[in-house]
Amino acid sequence: MSVSDAGDKTQELNFVKAATLNTIAKTDIKQSELHGFGLFATDLLKEEQILYLFDGQVVSISDYQKIEQLMAQEIEPYKNYIFMECNYLNNTTLLVRNFRTKYSYINHSRTPNTEIRYHPMRLVTLRDIQANEELTIDYRKEQLSDDYLTHPEKQFL
Repeated sequence: MSVSDAGDKTQELNFVKAATLNTIAKTDIKQSELHGFGLFATDLLKEEQILYLFDGQVVSISDYQKIEQLMAQEIEPYKNYIFMECNYLNNTTLLVRNFRTKYSYINHSRTPNTEIRYHPMRLVTLRDIQANEELTIDYRKEQLSDDYLTHPEKQFL
């Protein structure tokens, strides 16, 4: 853990596991070779299996950023935990969740084994996923904002 991460609770696996809503059955959060923590199958997940039905609040990106700015200093050790789980519905609107769910630990891959489908919005397996295999999704298939796509930390997309 780096010095800058010392106060960041999101870097502590025990905190993450205890504080994350268990929304995807037969999975566990572990260290990932792809990026930080990842979500791993604990049992066989069958092709075309619905893993998660998305819920949350529809909020404009600008309102979300204002809320984040107002609260970030007050919740410093937890800000990366609270202000991270969302889905871009279009260039101006997000679907946000108040609490972190297991979905947010699915890492990006250009050869994913899950994808988001709509009407209703849900996470579905693209093929069988074996126990101990990491779940992945292609972030580029979401309606990401220009700010997200041009952020230096997102160049891996």
